[in-house]
Amino acid sequence: MRHRHEFEDWTRPHEGVMPNRAYYIPFAPGQNPVQAMRESSERFVLLNGTWQMQLYDKISAVPEEFCQPEFDASGYPQMPVPSCWQTQGLDQNQYSNVRYPIPFDPPFVPHQNPCGAYRTHFTVDAAMLSQQVYLNFEGVDSFFYVWVNGHRVGYSQVSHSTSEFDVTPYLVEGENLLTVLVMKWSVGTYLECQDKFRMSGIFRDVYLLVRPKQYIRDFGVRTWGRENYTRAVIQVGVEWNGGEGELEWELYDPQGSLVCQGEAATEFTIHLEQPHFWTAETPELYQLLLRTEAEVICQPVGVRDITTKGRQVLLNGKPLRLKGVNRHDSDPVTGFTISYEQALKDLALMKQHNVNAIRSSHYPNAPWFVQMCDRYGFYMIDEADIECHGVTEVFGGGDETTFGLIAQSKEFEPLILDRVQRCIIRDKNSPAVIIWSLGNESGHGPGFEKAGIWGRDYDPTRLMHYEGSWHQTGGHINDTSMFDLYSRMYNEPAFVREWLANPANTKPFLLVEYCHAMGNGPGDLEDYEKLFLEEPGVLGGFVWEWCDHAVDGGVTADGRRKFLYGGDSGEFPHDINFCVDGLVSPDRIPHTGLKELKNVWRPVRARLCDGEIQLRSTLDFAEVSQLAEYRWELQLDGVVVEEGRGELPAIPARGTACMPLPCALPQQPGRVDLRLVYLARTDADFVKAGDELGFDQLTLRQAEKRELVLQSAVLAVEEDDEEIRVSGENFAYVLDRFTGCFKSLVWNGAERLAGPMGFNVWRAPTDNDRKIRRVWEQAGYDRAQVRVADCQVLAEEGTAIRCELVFAASIRQPFLRCTAVWRIGADGTIALKLEGKRDEVFPFLPRFGVRMMLPAGFEQLDYTGYGPQESYLDKKNACWFGHFAGTVSDEYVNYIKPQEHGSHVGCEQMRLHCADAALWAAADQPFSFRASHYPQELLTSTAHNFELKKSDEVELCLDYKNSGIGSNSCGPVLADEYALKESEFRMQIFFGFAPVTAE
Repeated sequence: MRHRHEFEDWTRPHEGVMPNRAYYIPFAPGQNPVQAMRESSERFVLLNGTWQMQLYDKISAVPEEFCQPEFDASGYPQMPVPSCWQTQGLDQNQYSNVRYPIPFDPPFVPHQNPCGAYRTHFTVDAAMLSQQVYLNFEGVDSFFYVWVNGHRVGYSQVSHSTSEFDVTPYLVEGENLLTVLVMKWSVGTYLECQDKFRMSGIFRDVYLLVRPKQYIRDFGVRTWGRENYTRAVIQVGVEWNGGEGELEWELYDPQGSLVCQGEAATEFTIHLEQPHFWTAETPELYQLLLRTEAEVICQPVGVRDITTKGRQVLLNGKPLRLKGVNRHDSDPVTGFTISYEQALKDLALMKQHNVNAIRSSHYPNAPWFVQMCDRYGFYMIDEADIECHGVTEVFGGGDETTFGLIAQSKEFEPLILDRVQRCIIRDKNSPAVIIWSLGNESGHGPGFEKAGIWGRDYDPTRLMHYEGSWHQTGGHINDTSMFDLYSRMYNEPAFVREWLANPANTKPFLLVEYCHAMGNGPGDLEDYEKLFLEEPGVLGGFVWEWCDHAVDGGVTADGRRKFLYGGDSGEFPHDINFCVDGLVSPDRIPHTGLKELKNVWRPVRARLCDGEIQLRSTLDFAEVSQLAEYRWELQLDGVVVEEGRGELPAIPARGTACMPLPCALPQQPGRVDLRLVYLARTDADFVKAGDELGFDQLTLRQAEKRELVLQSAVLAVEEDDEEIRVSGENFAYVLDRFTGCFKSLVWNGAERLAGPMGFNVWRAPTDNDRKIRRVWEQAGYDRAQVRVADCQVLAEEGTAIRCELVFAASIRQPFLRCTAVWRIGADGTIALKLEGKRDEVFPFLPRFGVRMMLPAGFEQLDYTGYGPQESYLDKKNACWFGHFAGTVSDEYVNYIKPQEHGSHVGCEQMRLHCADAALWAAADQPFSFRASHYPQELLTSTAHNFELKKSDEVELCLDYKNSGIGSNSCGPVLADEYALKESEFRMQIFFGFAPVTAE
């Protein structure tokens, strides 16, 4: 097919496309459109379904006549529309984060540019021919030509926005042919370098709208609060097509009662007394009906306004805080073709986990998704379909040098403005959208400044931000006057506090991305939450990100789901599993990080204050006791001894209230904790009465310091140059002089080790260890060897062995020196007392402790510590201190990229049971442990979870400390307080064996 290669023309991104307008679906006059699905409209003809599509490797291979009715397309395969052709087995899956998958040579793209030739038929009746008919594409990646009955209609290039064509002149009564040629690459590709799988095709809905000759082409709805928000104003402006007309309007309140009505031509204003204001906590919507002689349009109206006052953002006059997530359209089977039902599942999970805001990263979502956020109550940052991060990867470039290549390009200015306009104009009537975003990670320059000025002038009723505005490259002096917020990503809390301390910084601070939730993570949610609660100048933030991106790879022979990431399709470039970075799995199973997030964002927080419980609301608008009640659990040494339910006192939004303790402390000695579990009081969307909203645990009394002692005895000791053998009445232990650890533990006549014990500094790196991992490996932690400098039986104590230990790896000098003293009691109990000195030239340690492999059968587990899910020093807010029981198999956390998981911190004791024995451990200070059928070497070396082979044996790690998780895969380095970077440390732990019947 011969073409002028318009897909490489940056001077004219569209041809034949109608001017931008707000999203709406008209209905016929006799229909009731209030809360009706758009498919029920007589004006709406959905063209989704099974089309024909042939994929060609380049446009020159496409037959010239493919768009003609007489073309024989009988050999064209079937293709569902909407869909991404990669999910249908065509072309190649490719995941890339920053790097462009094509040479950086704008506006040109490779000659070998795959293109999909689509064909479908639809029927037009005589009534339609007497009206105007418009063809709408809500999403096509990345460029497409359109023909109707062989007549060229036009083309468009903007993947995630609506392109509307007037096809009236090309229609005939009866069967009509629609053909579309979709190009994989175009000049638009340079503006769509988002961190996601790169997929192609007609991936959103296609439909016809049948309109009268004269109709409402566009309209805008704006709302404001008045007189201390006791009144409100709704202002509506209307633009006609085919000459100015007359309309009747009606406004219904959220309960469905008619509030007022009138007639107008181009504008009208409504004044409301005691209005219902829209917030994410109270998403009450009015319904505005616009009636013409031939149509009726229903527009949900959320009465609200958003402003800034100093560094605070005010919604309806009250301070606002965003508890947000970044969300891509992503599904392992359908790619970024997302149905209403799939989106609803996302929104339900978000509501159930206390999320109140969504950033549409990094493009506008389907227009009906925005309406879902109106309906169910989510604040939105609506982001234009722009990301040019690949400019930083040009040879010799970088963030400081080439980030402005597109942002400062005159040729790209019209395309940037076009995409910003399409985002803002389409969604301008949505109350959920409170902030416009010009795009993501594209540097800064005149193109964005001009787009920002246009947006500020077009819609002064919302806030505007662009995180890229702080990047300065190429000598350009940034103008940021059009932006209401100072937005950044991944700055540590200390940076934010320092920025706020500077009085010259007057805008509210927004973290558009933070707490990178990749794999086992994030670990710093609570630290950021403390920042948000303490600093009114911070609007909040959006966790990166909602969902793991992956493609479906089928199932293994044993039924395990296979999820594939970058490189699994043999593509280049790719960024391996950096796309697997969500709070939920690709099939929407919550990760432990989402459970952590839920409790960090609980609606009320409790603390002890002068013998009472002080409750603090974290809501912005609702009164807490109207939404929640509580149940309480009194725990003695981790065991629940009393429980009950109670009513919360009235707590105003962002206010506090006090209540007495619901119970008395037990008489028995020991640690006493009170857990308050907040429950939904009534049914709401996605949350039912009685559902848990979060919890607090308050320690009412600390336990006295534990004194662990051994039963002293003179035991039989034998030694030679390689071993020290210690035996008693029912045990015989062998310590290896070359490792300083036991290599055999025989108790009650059976060997209890499946392999030698060892000291352990390594862990299978988490995704959030991906940067520090390289440093750890340079230090040699992954191949550390222990040299026993000295090993002696302390004769004067009879049952003690002291070992001087030196930890080092090949090439490197020692990084750790320890003195370990092993003592054995009369009943076989072993006590390890260890003192270590770390060379501070080296990085912090992943962990430190002892590791043992236990034979098959040690399956039953119980412990007193932080559970029931995995817990770490900086990731334990979804956990509480208690006594928990389960199995080792249950400890496995199914991360797509295998990594460290299943640890428990703050433990006092743990036990593993087999048929005839229990291995127990306890310490005089809190310790952590991990019990798993997947040893750390296997987790370190395996690329995918479905490749793991479960062992019958059990790896048990007893740790002085396991360093925290953080979010350094993209965020700040792990905070010092969570890292094992002490120059000196002390560890003492006791362990041994007991009959399984022992209490």
